[in-house]
Amino acid sequence: MNLIQSYTFLCWQRIFLFFFLLVIYFKYSYEDVIDKWTREGTALIEEAKIVGGEIRQCTCAEQRACIIEMQDQAMSCVDTCWNMFSKITGHPEKLRKCFTRADAIIERFITCFENNVESCLPTYKDKKIPKVNITELFRLGVEKIEKTQAQLTKSLNEGPIRKIINTASEFGICVKDCFIAKNPNTKFCFDRKDCQPLLLDTKATKSLRRCTKMIDWKKESGELCECSVKSGITDLHQYCPMLKLMSGGSQKGKKEQAK
Repeated sequence: MNLIQSYTFLCWQRIFLFFFLLVIYFKYSYEDVIDKWTREGTALIEEAKIVGGEIRQCTCAEQRACIIEMQDQAMSCVDTCWNMFSKITGHPEKLRKCFTRADAIIERFITCFENNVESCLPTYKDKKIPKVNITELFRLGVEKIEKTQAQLTKSLNEGPIRKIINTASEFGICVKDCFIAKNPNTKFCFDRKDCQPLLLDTKATKSLRRCTKMIDWKKESGELCECSVKSGITDLHQYCPMLKLMSGGSQKGKKEQAK
């Protein structure tokens, strides 16, 4: 696994959990959440760097090929693990259709991040860059997600909402384990090519912030909430009107700014 693979795969898990968490914790602004993710993401990269280690910087063709491979593997794992949602709905296949739009949003996010982060070289050069321990980066990222989820559920009483969050977290772990199993002996695409993308802290931060803000989280979460209720997760129904109202206010603000 490489830096962008790790970063975007962790973003996939975070985006998925975020849809559910935003439904429940709508008192927080999405700007606060994005800023927190940005700080944590760059901190994880720094923590996983190998002191004195170097590796060749990938060409853009190498990077694109590996990202496509990673996306295909991740989406295959999503389908493999999806039936875990039968714990919270009798119609997991209907819930999967709700997230078809989320798949497209994630694709847009990954493409935007890749195009803006300037992490690859247009042609082959033996240019050395600081090496990151990708296995450690991945471990730290997953550990951070699980810790955040545990903190959130700890503040909730036993009940349907807590069960929804726990199930979403279990799904994320299943996808992670499936993804790793598809790459035995931790030989991921970029390991085989013996190169890594270069993610500079400032550039990665700006790219992550820019690409994340392209998405209207409130609108997407409101629509997902309503679709999830229709697919059998009826315990979310009380949150959908609030999300819809928030989305309306967000759209109004954007129109006023455009005038």
